[in-house]
Order: sequence, then structure tokens, then C-alpha cells
Amino acid sequence: MADINDTEVSPPTNEDQATPDPDLKPRRPDHEPQDDVPFNAAGRSQPDRMARALEHARICARIADDNRAKDIMVLDLRQATPLVDFFVIATASSRRQGNAIATEIDQEMKRLKDFKLGLEGSEEGRWVLIDYGDFVVHVFSGEARSYYALEDIWGDAPRLDWQDPDRVRPAPRTKGQPETVADSAPEAERELESDPETDQVEETL
Repeated sequence: MADINDTEVSPPTNEDQATPDPDLKPRRPDHEPQDDVPFNAAGRSQPDRMARALEHARICARIADDNRAKDIMVLDLRQATPLVDFFVIATASSRRQGNAIATEIDQEMKRLKDFKLGLEGSEEGRWVLIDYGDFVVHVFSGEARSYYALEDIWGDAPRLDWQDPDRVRPAPRTKGQPETVADSAPEAERELESDPETDQVEETL
């Protein structure tokens, strides 16, 4: 019986290796690594939902305008990304003004039963972002607006009209002017209570 260690094993040659068939094409996977994302996402198949999102975005732009924001625009992103339909962009002159705009928008959207998914940046005030899912509101400071330049990044997105010709814009408040008639009533009452002439007339009577 021959010893196994004495058995010579010849190295493989090119002839022993299988030659690939040129007519045999490599098998493709059953699915692509990532499905093609259509321009209109699943939620956009509901026309009422899209129309509601657009109307609410316009309302947010008008609220910003009522609060003296500048360079207000509504961008239509439906053909640019499947993630969001509309951007509302505005510039506030101060952190206080930006927070006031965000607060009033939040209150009005809650009244309309459109609840935000998140709010960021209110503490810093440079960029306040309110996410409503189908649309997002961006309230920038002037410096942050120039730095991030969202309207340039989404430069191909159409700009939609948000004005309402029948809307009456609130008159600007002057310094020392009360915000509402109700606010001025207690002050007027206090003046009457402390008016010495009135007190003297009452004592004479």
C-alpha cells in the first residue's frame, strides 16, 4: 500500500479551471438596491390634503406678514423632493419678532387642527423651524437668511402667491399704543380713579 505522504499532487493547470461561458450573462438581483421614488409621494395622492397644506402654508405667510416679517415667500417643492411639499420662508428683524411669528403661527395652526411635528431654534432665534409634515416654516434672522440661502438652494422651485387681496393688514402699532381696546380699558379706569379733579368734584357734591 502506497504511503499517502509519498503521493504526488500536481498543481492545477489552466485547463482544469472552468472557462466562463461568454453567452452566460451574470444574474441580476431580484430587486434594485433602492426603488425609484416618484415625484408624487403616497400622501400626495390625496388632492384634499395637498390643497389643505398649500392653504395653511399661505396662512402662515400672511401671519408672518401681519407681524412685519420681510422677504416672505412660499416655495413649491412638489417636483423637487418627495419629503415635503412647501416651504414658507420669512425674515425677522429680531429674536423677539421671530418667536412672536412662530407662536402666532403655532396657535393658528392648532386652531385649524394642523399640529406641528417639531419646532427648533426658538431659543437662539437665528433660524426658527416649524415642521408640519407637508410644509415647513422657516423664520430667519437677516444674517442667517443670507448664510443658509434656502431660496437659492431650491432655486428651481416655483414661488407661489400667498397674498389675499381681500385681507386687511393690521395697522402698525405706535410706541405707547395699547394692543387692543380691552387693554386700554383698565388703564382708563385707573386714570379716572386717581384723577384729583374728579375726586374734588365728588367731595363738593
